[in-house]
Amino acid sequence: MIDEGFLIGEALVGEEPEIAHIDLIIGSKKEAVGTAFACSIAQPRQGHTPILGVIRPNLPTKPTTLIVPKVSIRNLADAEKMFGPAQSAVAKAIADAVEEGVIPKAEVEELAVIVSVFIHPRGRDYQRIYRYNYAATKLALSRAIQKFPEIDKVLEEKDKSIHAMIGFKMNNLKKPPYLEVALDIPDWRRVEGIIRALPRSDAIIIEAGTPLIKRYGVEVVQKIHQLRPETVVFADLKTLDTGNLEARMAGDATADVAGFSGLAPIGTMEKFIEECKKVGTLSLMDTLNVPDPVEVLRKLKVKPDIVELHRAIDVELYQNRGQEQESEWGNIGEVREVCGNDVLVAVAGGIRLKKVKKALKAGADIIVVGRAITAAKDVTGAARGFLQQMSVEDVDQFRVMTDF
Repeated sequence: MIDEGFLIGEALVGEEPEIAHIDLIIGSKKEAVGTAFACSIAQPRQGHTPILGVIRPNLPTKPTTLIVPKVSIRNLADAEKMFGPAQSAVAKAIADAVEEGVIPKAEVEELAVIVSVFIHPRGRDYQRIYRYNYAATKLALSRAIQKFPEIDKVLEEKDKSIHAMIGFKMNNLKKPPYLEVALDIPDWRRVEGIIRALPRSDAIIIEAGTPLIKRYGVEVVQKIHQLRPETVVFADLKTLDTGNLEARMAGDATADVAGFSGLAPIGTMEKFIEECKKVGTLSLMDTLNVPDPVEVLRKLKVKPDIVELHRAIDVELYQNRGQEQESEWGNIGEVREVCGNDVLVAVAGGIRLKKVKKALKAGADIIVVGRAITAAKDVTGAARGFLQQMSVEDVDQFRVMTDF
């Protein structure tokens, strides 16, 4: 069943406070799992003493199973939950897996199982503790045997889901188009009112504009997240120097996206992008006043996640490989050629409702809108108008999955 080494499984089942979370490894007694098994029994830690999995006293399960508490056992009540319903549930689930053929009966004496068990200190219902830990152990074990998940599943799901314990969802900007609402007003009271009026939509990005950040500091991003924890917040720093330092500051302030100026030195831009990757923040190059954004992008060894193109409201002519082409924002296609198809392109500059479809047709992923929304008498209605023109749907990416 196991060619070499060991297999790993994990499962979360149930509802608080009796919710069960199981981490499990299964492998040969002669290899790493057997060594870990013996060392855990020989060297117990206070509050986390491992115990054998027994279906009832004097009846240990097979394959031999070791249960390790995740949460410190601080009193008799905690010990009773672990030594009673949790221990029995895990042991029974392992034995049932043998009976059902998940673990070959002929191999039970060769294998060992280590199960890490979470029991919430506020859990009281023994029935639920038993049933949840039984189900979680069986699911974790079957996932281990199946080597679930495959890497393709991980890559598919990583930007759709978020851990339930965080309490909010993350939007990794994988499903454009998006509406970016630029808050360039250096008045927090007005900004707060606008944020509260914006629709709750996964398609909205909130920009902490440069004037807002200059007045209140980059920590204003945290204040925005306190109002809208699920919304992507962009810190428009327009960094020109000390790229790694300012990117780190934005990340520490919980910015989902951080922006630097395309006028900065190449080394500064590259350090900014690399630091953003380290802290899990998307990097954005602002091309305001950059004569040839594509040429700057060609010089970068590492490319930004987002390129924001600023152009005048009126149609302008620009030179592209010796040919004049009509565009308001530049050659979006050439930006993708240089940066790759995964780059997001944002367009800004006097965009009104009638311009939205044209911008999207030109290849824009993010529509940046300022006063057309923030200065509107009906902020909610104005934002919804843009979302409707973009034909976006509200998608709840907050999912807890026990199976696929």
